[in-house]
Amino acid sequence: MQISKATRTELERAACEGPVVRLHWDATDAGREGVHRVLTRSGATWSVRHQGYMFADLFPFGQAADLVRLIIDRRHAVNRPDRGMVSCPQSIAETLWGLNLPSDLNGWRVLEPSAGHGVLAAEGTARGCTVDCHEIDAHRAADITRAGIASNVSATDFLTVTAQPTYDAVVMYPPHRRDLAVQHILHAYRFLRPGGVLTALVSLGLQNAAGTRGDQLRQLLSLSGYLHALDEADFDDGPLLSPTGLRLSAQLITLHADQDEPATGQR
Repeated sequence: MQISKATRTELERAACEGPVVRLHWDATDAGREGVHRVLTRSGATWSVRHQGYMFADLFPFGQAADLVRLIIDRRHAVNRPDRGMVSCPQSIAETLWGLNLPSDLNGWRVLEPSAGHGVLAAEGTARGCTVDCHEIDAHRAADITRAGIASNVSATDFLTVTAQPTYDAVVMYPPHRRDLAVQHILHAYRFLRPGGVLTALVSLGLQNAAGTRGDQLRQLLSLSGYLHALDEADFDDGPLLSPTGLRLSAQLITLHADQDEPATGQR
């Protein structure tokens, strides 16, 4: 991903304060878009609290200026430490939030379980949602808290959290392994209020999962579900990779909770 002249200009004019990068107030639209792509691909997330791009893994003493200079010199995104997991690509995060969700999400209460680095939470907060996160890794949960991209962050195993059907939406990237993904999705479905919607990035063929949970997922899909297969054109800021670096085939799944009854999917 080579950066354009407009992107480079805005990066050179940006103010770097510790782990935060803030664009100049009169940055061009082309420059803003290019900076968003290159910084998010390099591991930053947009922080509403800081009104800038936060490299959460650098908090509190690291310097984003060094990374920005490296990006300018190399003219492309740089690989960032991921603390042992793979984040949802920014382009897919935007697609996920736009799929079967209203354009106006202001005031919605949304859950991101297994939040990782909070890429989905950051996108939801930028769209006006109040986002709660669960993340099993305490370091990553702390990163999300420091970046100010979620309302509440819990460092816990999502599958141990008691479901309360109070959320307008669940937006998630569950563990990619098929059995775990199904378990996470069925549990997350129970957090939806009547009329709520769940959308998730999952492996291709998840709907063919075996066992009782697979049957439950297929039932939900048949009643109020939607599948959208992804191709390489969807990943315009980098492919979806496994923790071992292999490219993964993926799809988006949407489930709607019954309007008249609370969601009752079983763990």
